[in-house]
Amino acid sequence: MKYELIGENDFFINPIETILKNRGIEDIEKFLNLDESVADHWNTLVNIEKAIDCVLKHISNKSKIFVQVDSDADGYCSSAVLINYLKKVFPEVNIEWRLQDGKQHGVIVNEVPEDTNLVIIPDAGSEQYEEHEELQKRGIEVVVLDHHEADKESEHAIVVNNQLSPDYHSKAMTGAGIVYEFCRALDDKLGLNYAENYLDLAAIGIIGDMADMKDLGTRYNVLKGLKKVDNPLFKAVMEKQEYSTKGIVNATNVTFYVVPLINAVVRFGTEEEKQQMMRAFLESDEEIFYKYRKIERYEPIAVNTARMMANVKARQAKAVKKGVDILEERIKQKNLLNNKILIVNVAGAIDKEFTGLVANQVSNKYKRPTMLIRPNEENECQGSARGYGKGHIKDFKQFLVDTGLFNYCKGHSNAFGVGVDSRKLVEANNLFNEMLKDVELDLDTYEVDFIVPSKQLTPDLILDIHKYKNVWSRNVDEPLLVIKNIEVDSLDISFFKGKKAGSTTGTLKFGVNGVDITKFRCSETEYEEQFEDGRLVIDVIGKCDLNEYNGKKTAQFIVSDYEIKEIKEKEILF
Repeated sequence: MKYELIGENDFFINPIETILKNRGIEDIEKFLNLDESVADHWNTLVNIEKAIDCVLKHISNKSKIFVQVDSDADGYCSSAVLINYLKKVFPEVNIEWRLQDGKQHGVIVNEVPEDTNLVIIPDAGSEQYEEHEELQKRGIEVVVLDHHEADKESEHAIVVNNQLSPDYHSKAMTGAGIVYEFCRALDDKLGLNYAENYLDLAAIGIIGDMADMKDLGTRYNVLKGLKKVDNPLFKAVMEKQEYSTKGIVNATNVTFYVVPLINAVVRFGTEEEKQQMMRAFLESDEEIFYKYRKIERYEPIAVNTARMMANVKARQAKAVKKGVDILEERIKQKNLLNNKILIVNVAGAIDKEFTGLVANQVSNKYKRPTMLIRPNEENECQGSARGYGKGHIKDFKQFLVDTGLFNYCKGHSNAFGVGVDSRKLVEANNLFNEMLKDVELDLDTYEVDFIVPSKQLTPDLILDIHKYKNVWSRNVDEPLLVIKNIEVDSLDISFFKGKKAGSTTGTLKFGVNGVDITKFRCSETEYEEQFEDGRLVIDVIGKCDLNEYNGKKTAQFIVSDYEIKEIKEKEILF
């Protein structure tokens, strides 16, 4: 177990201040007490007035408006915010929307109906210059509401993009946020106040696209959106996930318990399931027939869809596991673990739709950066790359870019798509091995905020940190602590086996100075081999939590990793 202290080990006076400074936040007071002053005004977005005038013109003319829904959580939420708002303000508006068949992005010209007058592309489309020109030649105007980087502004479309707007400072804002700004602009133009009703959906999209939550304007809008959940599907999903979330709506819970369900349907759902989820986001009042064993009933689409999303996620998890199992055998047969970076040809092994998800699993299993690639007819290998968060390489994308060998690396720093000429793949692999020959990539290195001697551990420290649970978000990571030199007798360690039939894992727990030290998903074998004999001296790494049971609240430390440093023989008392 290896760890590094991020900054000062000052856990006595003001631990939250130390934690936030460790994340590069200087004005702690402002960060914790955001107000509207940190948010950019919509009028600083270039072309937004033109976009408003264009859309209002077409609505007034009763034109047909076509909305292309992008293929991820941000895309679905962006389009849902836009369509919900326009239908609220203009009930007779003529809007048709389309979902992508796979993971395509942007508008597909041949899919735009002939009688369309206006195409709106939320969360994509800034660099579709040829498509813009082709649509314009057909007499169709185009409005883009996007956040992706673009080399230039299109000459044949009205592009509203924060990356192309010098005076709009929140570059972390995603597609759903830009659409929300567009709706705010319409509110101001029309003297209304409806945009706020859809900020909860915008918050999901922003979180789902992994926006930097240190950006104050972006953070302000997300936190404001999560304070008031209005969308029926968002509510239903939170109710479905209540056991995991404890009913708390914050960025962390949306990241882990809402966004993955949306993405599962987008990537792995049937066309019917994707259509149903979109209609639920659009607040359809339809009811869906539900039948399970002896239960037969009609239920609101939001309730039915939340269940369906969970089921699709379970199907996806099963398929991903199958893919991981296949790749494990391939990795073993080809001795790929001899390489510093795991590069696996997945042709014929897994479907393209969940290459990234399998890459996540493989990277975590083998504790090293991973590329899953498949060759195409142009002699290029394409696929998904994932960095390993606790490893030596902090920005895997930049690491690959700096080699100069890759045709493209598109996406986030540790989760992105790659393309490389097949002829250069061996060269890249050899280069990685040479560059990293002295690095132990498969050794977890945890970045910790505090190293606390067990004798100085107090419930107040754990609870003081836990009360800021709603602060943790993208790039404002939840703090990890090390508690050192815990002495505990094996007789004082409890193991609670899982209740499911055939379960071989459970929860391990013991107390230190009024704090419950808890390790979930501990196997029976691990418990019997590591914790059943003698008096132990243990170091643990983990997170601060609060356990509530039968009305009693107890400070709890959730163990991520541990090291048994010493086993002392039990004392025999006569």
